[in-house]
Formats: sequence, structure tokens, C-alpha cells
Amino acid sequence: MARSARAWWLALMGSLLLHAVLLGGLGRTLLQGQAPSESPLIEVRLLPKPVEAPRPPLKPASPPSRPRPAPLHEAPAEAVAEAAAPESTADDAVLVPAVAAIEERNEVEPEPASLPTVEAEAAGPPLNALPPRLDLRFQVRYGLARGEQTLLWVSEGEGYTVTSVAAATGLAGVFYRGHFVQTSRGRITPRGLQPEEFWDQRGDKRSSARFDSANDTLTLTPAKGAPRHFTYQGDVQDALSLFFQLALTAPPSDGPLTYTVFNGKKLRNYAYDVRGEETLETALGALRTLHLARRADGDGRFEIWLAIDRHYLPVHVLRSDDKGSEMELQLLSISP
Repeated sequence: MARSARAWWLALMGSLLLHAVLLGGLGRTLLQGQAPSESPLIEVRLLPKPVEAPRPPLKPASPPSRPRPAPLHEAPAEAVAEAAAPESTADDAVLVPAVAAIEERNEVEPEPASLPTVEAEAAGPPLNALPPRLDLRFQVRYGLARGEQTLLWVSEGEGYTVTSVAAATGLAGVFYRGHFVQTSRGRITPRGLQPEEFWDQRGDKRSSARFDSANDTLTLTPAKGAPRHFTYQGDVQDALSLFFQLALTAPPSDGPLTYTVFNGKKLRNYAYDVRGEETLETALGALRTLHLARRADGDGRFEIWLAIDRHYLPVHVLRSDDKGSEMELQLLSISP
């Protein structure tokens, strides 16, 4: 029994001694593995910062807006901006200042002044101002017949319309029924009226004319027959626009006045003499008038008196046709 206990203690002591040897060797191995190695030396040198060439300021991007066509001088700048890379190159340093110089030159140099238009050069004195609406009423005498005629002037912007309506009255109304209607429509230019269309209706007969000022031609579509074509040069008037052309351009310059006039059937060149001022008795009382008369040309008589203090509007007209039939218009009222 004593021998067994002694053997057990010897075995235990041997085991402890073996474990101590093993643990001691392992600890030295771990301490050697965890020991830090010697740090390498780092050499630090301070070098001067490279000097970069100054770059021109880039044009700030404009805020997003609705796409619009760009002026021609902006196109190169936009093309450069769209093609620019994130890093500038030597070529960029040359190209961007060149474009900036082009833009600056385009912004500073004024564009050449536009040449005056032919119409502006050819325009005469300023036109007399007419109200946007005028209603003139006349008493008409045509041979033994009597009647009334109204002239209605309407203007809006650069457009105008003149309408004439005539009808027989009294006993003549029994024999001359219906209305005689004419209409002139066109533009108001610095030189006066420029007719574009003209209509003439007598009972159930209607004719029309169209003016082509770009080609100086007139096309008449009569009540019967094929269309007829006329050519003219310069300004042209019709039988209605002539009244208000005279009012817009009065008082006329020295010398005879010449007009190319479409009388409803054909084109004629007329010359008018200014016979001076006259005081005329009218339904509105005594009026200062400017008397104009057409020169004898075998196409009948035409005289007109324009009221100086009433926008140079016609207040008395005498006219005759190539057959000798005479017509007279005497003013009854003007409104407004």
C-alpha cells in the first residue's frame, strides 16, 4: 500500500515536471513571435510647389432655361464648353483665351446700321391724322335724278376700308331702284393709301379688282366676260381711295398732282392742279376749302373742294363722264 502511494506521487511529480517544461518552451516561442521588428527609416524632403500657369476663368454655366436659338457669335463658345475635358491641356490654355477674345469683340463691336428702306426714303411729308371712323353724307344730283350717297371710312392699325352706298330718292327712286355700292380695302403706308381690293355692285351686277403691288399689276373681274389685266408703275388709287388719299396728303406740294387711278373699268393717269383756297357755303355753314381740278384729258371733268378745318375731307365734288353726264355731290353732314 505504501509502495503504491509512493509510485503514484512519483508519477504525479513527473507529469507536472513535463508540463512545466512544455509550457515554458511554448511561452518563449510566443514572446519571440510577438516582438516588434525594427521600423525602417523614412527620409522626408521638402520640395517647392510647382508653379502652374494661370488658367483663364471659365464662363459660369447658365441656369437651365428653355432652348432657344443662339446668336452666331455664341456658337463657338458653346462648342468649346461642350467639348472641354475635365483636365485642361496646353491647347486649352491657348484656345479658351482666343474664344474669349472673339466673344469680347463680338459684344463690343456694334453691328453695321441697317440701310434705310426704299419705302422710308421715298416717303413724303407726314400724313394728316384721320379719325378711325368717319361717316360723310352727301346729296347727289345726276342729271334730273336726285339721291343720297354715304362715304364710310374705317381704319384699324395699318388697314383701311372705304364703303360708298348711293341710292336714288324722291321721284327718281321710282325709276332707279336698288343701291349702288362700292368698297375699297387696303393698307395705310407712309405714302398714303395702297388699295388691295375693290368691289363695284350695281343691282345684281358685281365686278371686282385685285391690286398686286409687288408686281404692279391689277386684275379686273367684270360682271360679264373674262378677267382683264393691267400694269402700272408706282402708286395707284381707286375711285374711292382717291378721296381719302387727297385728305391724308393735303395740302399738296407745288406743281400738279399726278395719280394713277382705277375708275372701276380701267386705269388712267390723271393730273390735278391746285387752284387755291375758297370759302364755300355748305349745309355745315361757310367752310374754308382747298380747290383742286383735274386737267382736261378727254375723260370728263373732275373738281373737288377739301375742307381745310375738317381733316381736308371732300365737301363738294363735280364730275362728268366721257359721255357728258354730270354728277354733283354736296356735303350734308360729317360724323363724328
